[in-house]
Amino acid sequence: MTGTRRPLDVTAELTLTIEDEDIRVVGFGDLVVVDTPSLGGAFALLQGTKRLPTDQFGADVRAADVTVDVRVDGVSIARLGPGVRPGYLSRKLGVAPARLSLGGAALALLRRTRP
Repeated sequence: MTGTRRPLDVTAELTLTIEDEDIRVVGFGDLVVVDTPSLGGAFALLQGTKRLPTDQFGADVRAADVTVDVRVDGVSIARLGPGVRPGYLSRKLGVAPARLSLGGAALALLRRTRP
């Protein structure tokens, strides 16, 4: 949105519990970082639940003109927001409107399987 203020400017730090996992949320203006402790938790968040319908969340994120970066222990695995388009894999795995990073998901999985 050039020349105008965004509808939402997020500056926050909080922790949510979704499906028994603590999820850290940190806002940096137009970027919101959602960091989950596991890949399963990130997918649960992205695929949505009755309590968190992802389609509506994606529409709200685009309307607010912010970008959400979903991470697993600091590794970016998906993004959603204005200008972010889901790819084939995102749609197939049910995480659209987020765009899944296959490399990020693989790295997060590899980091979890190390002894």
